[in-house]
Amino acid sequence: MKNLFVKARTLALGLSLSAGAVIALAACSQQPATETETPAATSSAAPAPAEMDAMSMSPTGEKSATARGVISAIDAESGKITIEHEPIASLEWPAMTMGFAASPALIDQAKVGNQIEFDLVVTGSAGEVKAIRPQ
Repeated sequence: MKNLFVKARTLALGLSLSAGAVIALAACSQQPATETETPAATSSAAPAPAEMDAMSMSPTGEKSATARGVISAIDAESGKITIEHEPIASLEWPAMTMGFAASPALIDQAKVGNQIEFDLVVTGSAGEVKAIRPQ
């Protein structure tokens, strides 16, 4: 009887090992995902490297420029000067009319209608006039 039990146990162990081997071989035969099978959502979510270059800023997040324009409005109460400026190539801005923050001293020297050259600092989407020179 003991011999029969040992034979049965050996047979069961052999069958278990065989089943395990079959499962392992089946798992190994599956092809791994290739780089071309990435989901479409991930490829369109991030901007292309060229777009990132166009958006880059200095480490402080500030850009500075000198431009020319005409003062079209002054709001001393809110500390803003509106300028119809020419294109600003260094900022990649087309000609447009924009309101800029300015110090009280600059607002005091500004006059509507004056043609000016001005120094500008841009942080994010906010700009501040740092100097005005009549033209």
